[in-house]
Amino acid sequence: MKFQKIRAIILIAFLTTSAVAVSFTSEETTDTFTRPDPDSDIWAELLPGEGVNLEVRTESGWLGFDPGVAQAANTCSFRYRWLPPGTATVSVEGLPVVWAPSLYVSYAMTQVETPVYAGQDTTSTPLAVLPANSAVAIVGISVIWFRVDMNDSPEEVDIQGWILSEAISIN
Repeated sequence: MKFQKIRAIILIAFLTTSAVAVSFTSEETTDTFTRPDPDSDIWAELLPGEGVNLEVRTESGWLGFDPGVAQAANTCSFRYRWLPPGTATVSVEGLPVVWAPSLYVSYAMTQVETPVYAGQDTTSTPLAVLPANSAVAIVGISVIWFRVDMNDSPEEVDIQGWILSEAISIN
């Protein structure tokens, strides 16, 4: 009886936490990219017959998959590797749409909720809080502080402010 309860709990946990994924098998040699942009670095080639599970897509049609290898502290869209639009011959309509980072921008990635302050002082007014596992464009640096622009982030709000460098990693 205990085993059945545990098995039921595991099944429920799996069903409520698993993401939608679409299997894709490459028909020809296909480049995969580190960011959803044709000018970004090529991460690897998919050879004919190799497959990945597509998990997300961008508004512009890039298809993201989990590469299945450790990537340091990459969070949000940075944890995926990308196939160009039009690559997949399968329906991807059910995949969630995610924010796409710009190519020539450095981003602060958060591991925990991170306050965005009006000034370079933790006693200054908090303007917003970046969620855990998010990212935000870095537009300036001052010793241990980063000036960030939340317009270029998954939150897409018109706020610029300061975050402590110790609270983030950079991509």
